[in-house]
Amino acid sequence: MSAFIKTDLQPPQPGDLETWLVDQLKTCGDTLLAFADDGVIWGRLVDGKLERAPEAPALREVTLQQAFVFGAEGEVRLFRDEMFTDKNPKWKTLRLVDGDDPALVIKESQVLWGDKVTKPAQNGFFYAEEYRAGIAGQWLPLDEPFGPERCARLEVHHLVEFEEETGEARIVASRLAGLSVGKRAMEVEK
Repeated sequence: MSAFIKTDLQPPQPGDLETWLVDQLKTCGDTLLAFADDGVIWGRLVDGKLERAPEAPALREVTLQQAFVFGAEGEVRLFRDEMFTDKNPKWKTLRLVDGDDPALVIKESQVLWGDKVTKPAQNGFFYAEEYRAGIAGQWLPLDEPFGPERCARLEVHHLVEFEEETGEARIVASRLAGLSVGKRAMEVEK
């Protein structure tokens, strides 16, 4: 297994999902992105507690498909085991870290959906809307609003590994590393 991918986390026990996620938010990063049967859930750690975005569905074990806790230190992934049986746990976990060599991390800043903030902030979340009609808005955990010249960005780290025998390099994993507000058009680092 790759040095970037760690399997040292135990999944949450039944009925302990939110406590487990808060523990991960305290140690790995302060942002949560979860996908559930009933919608997308953005969250963030505020004063040691998980704050969900306004209007987000409840965080429930029965509907949760996968969750990502992320920040500068790393990412924790929680996802359903596709091969669930009575002998296998219901959840699987992975922890992704950048490693010791910054040259093996390709940093990318992706433009997130939405072109403007249209509602006042609520508990550290801003409501982003898209100019195209018919696309629903969403609450994002950002530190500041954005508009025509600036946009919400998702920071992603691509983790590179070298094959010792051939010298071939490949991206072994990509992880979420943060959210920011930045220029809409950015120069690519060379």
